Amino acid sequence: MSHPATVIAAGGVVWRERRGAREVLLVHRPRYDDWSLPKGKLTPHEHVLLGAHREIEEETGEQVLIGPSLGVQRYPVRKNGATVEKLVHYWSAVPTTEHGFEPNDEVDEIAWLPVGKARGRLSYPRDVGILDALGGVVSVVATLIVVRHAEAVKRKEWDGKDTLRPLNDAGTAVAARLTGVLAALGANRLISSDAERCVATLTPYADSLQRHIHLWPEISERGYDADPGGLDGLAERAWKPGKVTVVCSHRPVLPALARELGLKVGKFATGSFVVAHRLADGRMVSERFRAP
Repeated sequence: MSHPATVIAAGGVVWRERRGAREVLLVHRPRYDDWSLPKGKLTPHEHVLLGAHREIEEETGEQVLIGPSLGVQRYPVRKNGATVEKLVHYWSAVPTTEHGFEPNDEVDEIAWLPVGKARGRLSYPRDVGILDALGGVVSVVATLIVVRHAEAVKRKEWDGKDTLRPLNDAGTAVAARLTGVLAALGANRLISSDAERCVATLTPYADSLQRHIHLWPEISERGYDADPGGLDGLAERAWKPGKVTVVCSHRPVLPALARELGLKVGKFATGSFVVAHRLADGRMVSERFRAP
């Protein structure tokens, strides 16, 4: 007998500073007559970051950039006649434009409220917990996104120089989908190994912004093998205040590169990535994500 799958949803706490006070954006759902944080279920195969970005914009009319994680809610819901677990992932989100909200059947009203009033307006205690997490992560100084290149043509199937080995069809598709994820995160500075498979992973996004990709040969496999010490000092160059920087490199290089950048060392599948935020109080928060 099959069991209904877990329901996966995503959303965020949209916030701004107004006249020296922090305000957050709540939505009213007429179907439930409740006030909540913007969120919604993922579409099939949708990356969780894209789902959060899409749902926030659809429900509020705000164009936003996704920031640090605020946690995950877990609670039971009814699905196909059975009770299943629902997981809702939340992130901090900063608006980039004035809202264009139009009331609809899902959300008929939105409200910008000071945090204290928002806590009182929210209909569910679990949402208050997510809102309270916002205060610990809003002072982001710099963001770094470290990516392993998307899947490439296998070495044994490639007769040319390894640095010229291209992405395969699956890798090309991942690179295209990565564009939406990087846009949701507000990536605005691109760094890559000089190997074709790394450059090609970032090229669709670079083209969408008409941005230059900065090539760092020292984070390529060839460059690292020739001089492992070439990674020394890269952290200062990679972390730039006010920037959301993407760095694309290779599996053999990533453990040492992660250590140099101050990140936890872990395995990277092709196309997967880590998003790390440096906060004003000196802390760092980070998350690992699968390939889109």
